[in-house]
Amino acid sequence: MAEALFIQYLKGNGDDLEKWNVASAGCWAYPNLSATPHAIQTTEKMGGDLNFHFSKAVSENLLNDFNLILCMESDHTHFIKRNFPETADGVFLLSEMVGEVFEIHDPVGGTLENYEQTAEKLNKIIRSGFKKIHNLSKK
Repeated sequence: MAEALFIQYLKGNGDDLEKWNVASAGCWAYPNLSATPHAIQTTEKMGGDLNFHFSKAVSENLLNDFNLILCMESDHTHFIKRNFPETADGVFLLSEMVGEVFEIHDPVGGTLENYEQTAEKLNKIIRSGFKKIHNLSKK
């Protein structure tokens, strides 16, 4: 959802999507799974699109394409920093983009309301933290 909502935010701001490389990956993800129906429904309500999204696992090749890696949970940041130390300087919790440190738990297996609450958190962080995201992505 974070990827789709970030792309939706960029489009809404008139940002040139060609200047951005936005992707989602999971530390322990099973590859090639489609988004859950609740994730698709929630994202569509907010103007995003997950209909063509398929999961992928974090890998060295994938991470090499990015200079900023935003994680939802501290376990994710620790995993990436430990297993891919060359990326450590660019790894942050998404919540740090708004000057806080908190976990955003994956709503998978939860109710539609859980997905909607998570998506709202993501949207607030993206909107409020965009300037910091933009600045860090240029480093």
